[in-house]
Amino acid sequence: MARPEYRSMLTLLFALVIVPFGGAFICYSLKGRKSDLVPALLAGLTFALGIAASVWGHPERKELLLSGPWIQWMGTETEIFFGFLIDPLSALMLIVITSMGLFVMVYSTEYLSPQNRDHAFRKPVGNYYFWMLLFIGSMVGLVIAPNFLQLFFFWEMTTICSWALISYTKEEKALFGGFKALIMTHIGGLFFLVALALLFVHSHSFSFSALDRLEPSMRLTIFILLLVAAWAKAAQIPFFTWLPDAMVAPTPVSAYLHAAAMVKAGVYLIARVAVSNTLLPYEAGLLLGIMAVATMIVAVILYFIQDDLKRLLAFSTIGHLGYVLFGVSLGILGSATGFGGGLLHIINHSYAKGLLFLSVGAMAYATGSKSIQELSGLGRKMPLASAAFVVGLFAVTGVPPLSCFWSKIMMFTGAFALGGVTGCTLGGLAILESLAAFAWYLFVGHRIIFGEVSPKVALATADPPMAIDGTLIVLMVLALAAPLIGYPFVQYLSVGCFG
Repeated sequence: MARPEYRSMLTLLFALVIVPFGGAFICYSLKGRKSDLVPALLAGLTFALGIAASVWGHPERKELLLSGPWIQWMGTETEIFFGFLIDPLSALMLIVITSMGLFVMVYSTEYLSPQNRDHAFRKPVGNYYFWMLLFIGSMVGLVIAPNFLQLFFFWEMTTICSWALISYTKEEKALFGGFKALIMTHIGGLFFLVALALLFVHSHSFSFSALDRLEPSMRLTIFILLLVAAWAKAAQIPFFTWLPDAMVAPTPVSAYLHAAAMVKAGVYLIARVAVSNTLLPYEAGLLLGIMAVATMIVAVILYFIQDDLKRLLAFSTIGHLGYVLFGVSLGILGSATGFGGGLLHIINHSYAKGLLFLSVGAMAYATGSKSIQELSGLGRKMPLASAAFVVGLFAVTGVPPLSCFWSKIMMFTGAFALGGVTGCTLGGLAILESLAAFAWYLFVGHRIIFGEVSPKVALATADPPMAIDGTLIVLMVLALAAPLIGYPFVQYLSVGCFG
């Protein structure tokens, strides 16, 4: 890379991290209308920088490393590098993180309002925007980190941000939900820390590709430790219970947490390990696949006892993160198609689930309720929010031609292409989960949108303000267009492609 180009890209990537972090501190003290407009503008600038970095990182892998000090550590001289990494995987994640960050910030300008019937928010809300921008910056830093050590710093920052935002209203349930999320995800962080220590001891490196340098038994051990960290972060069994309890957070927080932020960090970690190492053992892929499908099945069973719409969407997210890990497992087991489907599902699910959460937020804003039993006839009173919910449910359950259909069909094809008991069993269970999820979503959608207008809905105002409605319209378009955005990046990714 020519030196002028290196400097310009280094400046771009520094700005991509500094804008949300610096903006967080700027927004903390803002009051009045500025406290809404400035955070949205900063999120917009972060989005523009993220798109520029993603375009630059396509299709080749590029690293910009800052030489660290030579340090005497554990009897060896090792140079620790910090810097930035841009490749198709981090570019895909940047698009999701920065775009959803912008949508959530714009949505929040009207949602955090005294007119919100679900929860009236009083000004100032600078601390909300402080934590949201810090969350966006932490996720950006996480996905452009060039090694495990730097990634871990931002990994822990996302845990702190999620705790603060889940607890934002300071109600008893919110404080409990935030503390539970903090503890359970931090357990995963401890496993990550042990994996880092073992990796350095045995390879003298924190490189993503360092697992290939290890003995097979140690490689599998460290992979399992990283997998436990990912399970905790992505709310997979046995760590899934924190995510439904986190639904007490403001709906824009829930949307970002589920669509683009902390839970996606978990699946990103395993995807990064997969693309960076060529020698991952069959046992690693098998364990990953079995646990992913088990999570999907448990999550869909728990759909049927939920009355709160946000809790229903939380269990749906748990299952769909299982789909991403299922796709990664197929890649490790030998299916390039299944692996591509798993990575494509990251962006497909993000926009579909963001649409569902924000449409539920719009309904609750107008009616004061998220209860399935209390809502019916919404289609008559809130046509746009109802349409957004229908598009979201069709997209997330995989109805063609909407987003998740394309990633799911790639994973199903990849599983059956593997053949044998493993491929057919995992693929068959995934299809059963998809059918059950579609049936229940359809039932819930019909229940709340059609029929007689319930008392809660009868008292509702019309569709909420333009910032909310406009966000829903954009996400409806993206629920269709997501595969077209994601596939140009995914097509260059395979297991071990950067090993």
